[in-house]
Amino acid sequence: MDNYNERKTGVIIGYINIILSTIINFLYLPLLLYYIGKNEYGLYQLIGSFIAYFSIMDFGLTAAVVRFYTKYKSLNDKISMENVLAISTRCYILITLILFIVGYICYLFLDDIFYNSMTSLEISSAKNIFILLLLNIVVTISTMIFRAIINAHEKFLFLKGIETFQLVLQPILVLVILQEHPCAFSVALVQTLLNVFLSIARCVYCFKKLKIRIIYHYWDKKLFKEFKKLALSVFAVTLIDQVFFKTNQIILGIINGTGAVAVYAISSLIYVNYMALSLAISGVYLPYITEKIAKRESMKIISDLFISIGRWQYFLLAAISSGFFIFGKFFINLWAGEGFEEAYWITLLIIIPFTIDLIQNIGLSILQAQNKYDFRAKVYFCMGVFNLCLAIPLAKMYGGIGCAFATGLSMFIGNGLVMNWYYLKITKLEIGRFWKNVGKITIGVVIITIIGYIFNEIIEDKNVIVFVMKLLVYTLLYIGIMYKFFMNIEEKSKIKRLIFKFK
Repeated sequence: MDNYNERKTGVIIGYINIILSTIINFLYLPLLLYYIGKNEYGLYQLIGSFIAYFSIMDFGLTAAVVRFYTKYKSLNDKISMENVLAISTRCYILITLILFIVGYICYLFLDDIFYNSMTSLEISSAKNIFILLLLNIVVTISTMIFRAIINAHEKFLFLKGIETFQLVLQPILVLVILQEHPCAFSVALVQTLLNVFLSIARCVYCFKKLKIRIIYHYWDKKLFKEFKKLALSVFAVTLIDQVFFKTNQIILGIINGTGAVAVYAISSLIYVNYMALSLAISGVYLPYITEKIAKRESMKIISDLFISIGRWQYFLLAAISSGFFIFGKFFINLWAGEGFEEAYWITLLIIIPFTIDLIQNIGLSILQAQNKYDFRAKVYFCMGVFNLCLAIPLAKMYGGIGCAFATGLSMFIGNGLVMNWYYLKITKLEIGRFWKNVGKITIGVVIITIIGYIFNEIIEDKNVIVFVMKLLVYTLLYIGIMYKFFMNIEEKSKIKRLIFKFK
């Protein structure tokens, strides 16, 4: 399979995974809450948010490996390809040792961190879960280089396929074990064991199928300098990502307890899946863009790609956000049950400003390919500090909604205003043309949202069947109006080809 078809397959499987994830979460979450309860679920999410900070100790190496390995691969420089892998492997070994040390220190202080908001029994359970999830992160980080290699070779059928396998198998195994051991520890145990198995599978694939060689040849000072610049920039952004997406749950856990964390975690599941809808397209393009940049393609070609992908992402994300605005309250009540109503407003406060970043995230691949990602890191650092300073007092006054407002405002300033200025002035992307395209589509989104809102108010939600029928009518209305009035000739042609192939 050639690289173009691999990218296309990667996008298709990515969306299949998102659809599967949505269906599985819809069915799995209520069962999980039934077996372990709201507080135990909140405990699992809280420790998961805490341990997520260890995932940043990849230090951006994965992105750097993809970027430079792809660069030398496009130049057919096998010596440098082997050298990049050898240098990065040594770095991963060092990082794994640091992980163990930092993890042990954090484990010793868990009692002191949560003694005000947890019972002694909850703290004991939290420490056991922490050990398992720490092991999970250690395995993930130490084998991350193999994921990067598969990505650089654009073998998305295997890479995405193995994610599908995990997506389907994990909840099945969890529910089987919960029959005998209904607690958060069981969930963490299944997650860890399955991750170990899949990490081994990626390692075997790289050596047996891709025939990679990890050989140290020489010390390349210039390469290491560029490697370090990109890696640290990605690390800084990943660190602040944790502030945006995980710290709020830790703040709520310390201030309000596990119940508040459980409510926020429901919103988190929604906006993480929302983000995945965008990344399914852009996530497969880093090797391709890196190759274009290495061959010095014009920014006009890069801008065309940026706008084209951005339009497809916006068509999809606007449908989801508009639909959630109209039907979200009933959906959350149906899905999670009573006591999670606040999750509706938390979700809206985050996904609306987050959409700006998501429809432009192909720009992040462009920055990485140009090795200009350090500016993004600086902006994110400032916005992360701003978010943290604002979220703590707002959490005390307004709980999860206060945290979500702080995050949404930070995203709008950093991703919406500052990054667009940088794309325009420094990266030389045609941002004006991009927003002109988005503006035209937004007119249609607003019209459809108003029609959908009135339609929803007229017909009350009485049961699941009525809800599903309204959702189906809204979806068909959205697709019809967008296709007829707002898609260009090329987009309509792709839709027709897709329908023809499906038939």
